[in-house]
Amino acid sequence: MNQETILIPTLSTFIEDQWEMTKGITTPKFSGINDLLPNQEFQALILLGKYEIKDGKINLKINCSLENSSTGKVLPNSIDKVLLGDLEEKIGFILFPELLTFKFTEEDEEGVYNLILSLDDTNSEEEKIVIKQELTFLKSQPNLLQKPTSELEEWRQNYYLDPKPTALISYYFKGLEENDTLNSDASILFYVEALNNSLFLVNEIKSLLKADKFSRLQRNGLIILLARSKYTAVDTLGFSEEELKILHEFRDEFYNPLEKEISHPSELDMLWSLFFANGKYENIEKIISALYYKKDISEEEAKKLPQEALIKYAIGSAVSWSLETIGRFHPMVQVYMIYTLNQPNISEYIQGELGAVLNRINEE
Repeated sequence: MNQETILIPTLSTFIEDQWEMTKGITTPKFSGINDLLPNQEFQALILLGKYEIKDGKINLKINCSLENSSTGKVLPNSIDKVLLGDLEEKIGFILFPELLTFKFTEEDEEGVYNLILSLDDTNSEEEKIVIKQELTFLKSQPNLLQKPTSELEEWRQNYYLDPKPTALISYYFKGLEENDTLNSDASILFYVEALNNSLFLVNEIKSLLKADKFSRLQRNGLIILLARSKYTAVDTLGFSEEELKILHEFRDEFYNPLEKEISHPSELDMLWSLFFANGKYENIEKIISALYYKKDISEEEAKKLPQEALIKYAIGSAVSWSLETIGRFHPMVQVYMIYTLNQPNISEYIQGELGAVLNRINEE
C-alpha cells in the first residue's frame, strides 16, 4: 500500500464513534494537540496504513512512548501492544482499536518531547517504521481568568470538534456574567461534561481559590460546576464550610439525561449540550429515540391529549425540529442520522422520520 501510518496526539473523546460511523458517508476529521500541561490526559490516535497480510492475517507490534527531544529520556508510560487479526484483503487505513492514553506529571521536565510510534510488521521483510510527533510540555497552568476571544455560543457548539479545555473556565465565567450559564441545567451540563474530560484544570482552580482570586459570582459558579462534576476531593479545594454545605446539596440533585426516559423538553436541551461537549453518538441516539413520542398522532389529535401525553408529543415534535435545525450546521449530526438509517433493525417509522429530516436539509 502507498498510504503511510499516521500518528495524531488528540483530546477528542468520540474518535471510535466518528471512525465507525462515517464509513461510506464522509471522511473522519480528527483534532490534534501540540501543547500539554501537567496531568492533562491525551490520546495517541494511530491510523495504520501500511501492513502486510500473510496467510489471511496481520501481525503488527506497536510501541508508543514519550521522549525528551533534548535529553533522550523516555518517560515510563511507554506502551507495547500487538495487533493480530484476520484480514483477507487490504482495506485502507485501520484505526488501532485501543486509544493509547498518556500524560505528563509535575515531576517531568518542561520542554519539547517526541511522541514516538514504532511499528514492526512481522509479516513484512521491510524495516521497522518509526514516526515522531512533536509536543511541548509546559508546567505553568493556564490563566483561567483570561478574556475569551470568541462568541460564547459559537465556541460552545463547536467544542467537540476541537476541544480547548484551557479556555473552558474563562468561557464558563463569561456565561455567568452574561446570565446565560445558570439559567438551565443544559448550559451547566455542557461545562460539567467538558470539565470531567479535563480534570487537570482542578489544580489551578484549587490554587486560585486558596489565593482568593475569584469574585463572589465566580466562586458561586465553581460551587455548582464542581458539585456536579465527577471530581470527588471537593472538600480539599479551599471552599468555606458554608460553601461546601451548598456544594454537597447541589451534588445530590443532579442527574444524567442518558440514564432515564426523556420526560421534559429541558432534557432534550441537556442531551444536545452533552453532544456539543463530547460529540458522542449516544446523545443523538437518545434524542432520536424520542421521535416515537409522536408516532401515529396527528396535530389535531394532539390537541385533545391529556397534559402528560401532550408534553411527550411536543418533545417528539421538538426532536424533529432540533435534528433538522442543528443538523444543518453540524455535519456530524447528519452522519449519525445516516448511520442510524443504515441499521438493519431500524423501524419503518424512524426510517421515514429521519429520511424526511435529511431530505429537508439537503433540499435547502
